Amino acid sequence: MKYLLPMLALLLGGCQDKVLGLLDNTTPLVTLHVKVTGDLQALRPAETLTETPHLRVALVWGGVNVPDPFCAIYQTLPLDPSASALAHAGCRDVFGFAPSLVGESVPVAADGTADIPLINLPNAAVLIGEITSRVGYASILVFDDRNDNGTLELHRVTQVRAAGGPGGGPGTGPVGPPDAVTPVVKGDFVYGASFISMTQPDQRIAYMEGPFDANNTYYRQFYPRSGCADGPPGGFSVLSAGGFSALDGLKAIAGMGTAAEDPASCSVKPIETVVTIALQATETVRDVACAGAGTSGAIRYAAPDMTVPAGVTPPFLLNQTWACLPTTFSACMLGISIPGVDCSTFDPTLKPSLAVAAVAGDCKGTTHYILKGCAANASCDTPEWDFTTPAKLPAWWPCSVGAKP
Repeated sequence: MKYLLPMLALLLGGCQDKVLGLLDNTTPLVTLHVKVTGDLQALRPAETLTETPHLRVALVWGGVNVPDPFCAIYQTLPLDPSASALAHAGCRDVFGFAPSLVGESVPVAADGTADIPLINLPNAAVLIGEITSRVGYASILVFDDRNDNGTLELHRVTQVRAAGGPGGGPGTGPVGPPDAVTPVVKGDFVYGASFISMTQPDQRIAYMEGPFDANNTYYRQFYPRSGCADGPPGGFSVLSAGGFSALDGLKAIAGMGTAAEDPASCSVKPIETVVTIALQATETVRDVACAGAGTSGAIRYAAPDMTVPAGVTPPFLLNQTWACLPTTFSACMLGISIPGVDCSTFDPTLKPSLAVAAVAGDCKGTTHYILKGCAANASCDTPEWDFTTPAKLPAWWPCSVGAKP
């Protein structure tokens, strides 16, 4: 009998997005308390001034942010002006919060307060770890619900449509350079978040099942913290920390470690704690609402356009920010001494990958065009395309070909 009720509740809830139980009891598990500060009117873009703002807060659970190593390097170190310009135009914050699942949302009251009732536990898809110990982190986002539908709609990278031809790449066809773009749909504007980036002070909502082990591989890679004495306790809590510098974070990535936080900035507080969020310009915080392919930071590879004739520059190079980069990441690119890393054979002049920023829109992204490889892996065993021979090399190709003989 003791197993019957849980099974029956699961079966009865099978046609729902969220299982609420036999009696559909909507009593909150916990309630988040939020205080929004600042002047929204002073921050609104000109295009929204004729609209009536609908300010709301939403709980958004984070997914795994897979950093593009080239973005990590050129965002942080001024090694190459063209690459730095590309990083600014096409790279999201490699230490930033990557949204995965939008949860509960409520309007902000006139006094800036909001209470978010959590009716359900977080979906297993946003919990990282093992069945006996896993954790989820969420950010509270402040947004203008421009279509007044009561929920936050995540933004996505404006993808390009392929021109057609051989090879593999993003878009509706098999190659990458665009002949048209998907229009950007007018969406919600984010004006603040409790957790924006690990390089900034943050207040994250944590949900923990089982014991937390800071040395666990999963936890060392999922929005990690080093220097904070305590991890999240069981259940819901509010974690705070002061952040670390991007350079320290980059060094930690190269050395497979974790950048340290100032212990004095770390805290673990009950879920009843009021989370204060200051409003800011939407362009400074919009990445926290960018989701979908390419927005987690992972590299997208594509084949070059083989239809461009000799002497002609592909139009997308004239209109978009681009740079030639190495195809594979090497810690030697940092230009700093790292114990155990031999840079004696590293050649910084070899930059065979053509990286191009996504079409300007709400979300940043980059595509790496390579002469040989696969859409998901530049070093795949069976390449989907190979244009490295002199006879096949695109006449317009602006980067180096690859490794020297």
